[in-house]
Amino acid sequence: MRLSEKICLIVGASSGMGRETALRAGAEGATVIAAARRLADCEQVATRIRAAGGKAMPLALDGTDPTSIAEAFALVSSQFGKLDCAFNNLGATYGSSPIHETPDERWHATIATNLTAPFLLMKAEIPLLMAAGGGCIVNNASAAGVRGTRNMADYSAAKWGVIGLSHSAALEYGDAGIRVNVIAPGIIETEKMQAFELQMPEIFTNLRAGIPGGQFGKMTDIASLVTWLLSDEARFVNGSTIRIDGGQTAG
Repeated sequence: MRLSEKICLIVGASSGMGRETALRAGAEGATVIAAARRLADCEQVATRIRAAGGKAMPLALDGTDPTSIAEAFALVSSQFGKLDCAFNNLGATYGSSPIHETPDERWHATIATNLTAPFLLMKAEIPLLMAAGGGCIVNNASAAGVRGTRNMADYSAAKWGVIGLSHSAALEYGDAGIRVNVIAPGIIETEKMQAFELQMPEIFTNLRAGIPGGQFGKMTDIASLVTWLLSDEARFVNGSTIRIDGGQTAG
């Protein structure tokens, strides 16, 4: 119960890593705010947490829309008056191509989802963390954020930006008792990734071969790491980027 009595916001809780982390946070004693654009899916997550004896509320939130953010955080503020921790689990790719063939529209969409959204969310989260006397934010970057990625420069640049943003925030708000850390996942077996593997089995065979041990990560691996980072057990971890990729980026 390492998150007992904590108000914990999980953004992107409707599926995948966000959903798994929301369920784990609920099991660890947090009051979970399960947030995403798909409110019905968040309601299902909240129902599962409550059915297991936890506390949760669903929240409609589009991290790319300032109006949606303002409305969602006004509700959180009125309901709880504070936040203790937050996991900003946002990410999307919109195609692949060499830089000189990348459409401007795709660049802007990639930056909006993967970098601007975490920035906007942190602006809303930090005052509520201050109201709690401190807390923790974990932002989700990517293995693509710690090394270059061929034909996905837009995504790689955005995720590198998330790391720089987070490290800067750790320096700015450490004296206020707020820790800001980053996870950089490699290939994780989410529903979306499993669907891609069915479509492109040869590519995924090669990807497995490039990972020491030949295994992809599981969503429970992410949930375990994030809930630890959000907890007081990680009180001295601040401004860190933790690679969780099975050694994919070790070389």
